[in-house]
Amino acid sequence: MKPFYDLRPQGRIRRLRTLALAALQEYELALAGLRFISDGWNYVFRVDTTGGEKFVLRVTRPTKYGPTDVRSEMIWLDALHRETDLLLPAPLRTRRGELFTTVQVEGVPEARHVVVFSWVPGKDLGDVLTPQNYASTGELLARLHQHAATWTPPDGFAIRRNDTVFNPTDQPHLFEPAFRDRLNERLWGLLSVAYGRVAEAQAELWGRGQSPQVIHYDLHQYNVKVHRGRVYPIDFEDLVWGYPVQDIGLIFYYIQSRDDAAQLHAAFREGYTRRLPWPETYPGEVALHTLRRTLDFANLLIDEQDPQEQEFIRRFFQRTEERLARLFQSA
Repeated sequence: MKPFYDLRPQGRIRRLRTLALAALQEYELALAGLRFISDGWNYVFRVDTTGGEKFVLRVTRPTKYGPTDVRSEMIWLDALHRETDLLLPAPLRTRRGELFTTVQVEGVPEARHVVVFSWVPGKDLGDVLTPQNYASTGELLARLHQHAATWTPPDGFAIRRNDTVFNPTDQPHLFEPAFRDRLNERLWGLLSVAYGRVAEAQAELWGRGQSPQVIHYDLHQYNVKVHRGRVYPIDFEDLVWGYPVQDIGLIFYYIQSRDDAAQLHAAFREGYTRRLPWPETYPGEVALHTLRRTLDFANLLIDEQDPQEQEFIRRFFQRTEERLARLFQSA
C-alpha cells in the first residue's frame, strides 16, 4: 500500500473517507451519504441521514491537537449551544456519551480524532464580505467575549495560554539554524524586527494583571457563515486563554491586503461596540496582534515537509517579505 503522505489529494481523501465511515459507527445516525467538503486544514465531510438531517464530520489533523484540546473545544461549544441563542455547530455525542471519538484505519498512519457537529447553513463570509456582514461579525465576536468573560469552565477543560510570540500550540522553529537557508537576509531581518515588537506587546498585555478568558482565536472570514442576514461562527479548534484584542488582531490579518480594509475595520469596530467597549488600550495595539499572526504562520510553515505544500510556502514567504517591508517603511 502506498504511504499516505505520498498520495495525491484524492487518494488521501479516499482513505480518510474510510476512516470517517469507521468513526460514524460510534454515532446513532442512520447514514444515507458521506460527502467530502474541504481539506484546507482538517478534512471535513458532510453527513446525510435517511431522515433528511445534515451534519458535519471533521477528521482532525494529527499531532497538533490531542484529546484534551478536542474535548475542551467541544465543552465550550456545548456550553455556548446551551447558554446562548447563537446558531453554532453543536457537538453530537457518541453512543457512549463522548464528545468525540478516536479512530485508526489501515492506510492512514496516525489515529485521528473525529467530531460530528450539527449543520450550520449559509455561505462563507469571505464570499459575501460586505461592511454590513463584517459589522455583524464584530457583534458576534463581542457576544462570544461576553459569554467567555462570565463562564466557569468545568473539570476537564484545559487549553493553552496565548502569552507567547508564536502560537502556543506550535514549537518555536522560525529562527532555528536548521531552517536558516529558507529565508533570505532581508526577510530574516524583517521577521526579527517583527518578533521583537510582538514580544514587547505580549509582555505588556500579560503584565497588566487582568484575568484572561477563553477566546476563539480563528474567527476569520472563512470560519463565519452568513445565512438570511445573520452570521454564525464555526471552527473553534484554536481556543486559547487570552484577551479580546488578540482575537481581533488575528481576524484583521485576513483582510489586510484588501483595498477596502479600512472600511471593513471601521464596520467591524462599529459592530463590536454594540455589545462591548473596544478593547484596544493604545493606538496600534490591534495591529501588533495582526503582525503576530504573520509570525504564527511563518513559524508553522518553516519546517513543513509535505511536498504538496512547498509552492504555497514559497509564495507565503514572498508575500510576507513584501508586507513587512511596507509595514516597517511606513511605521
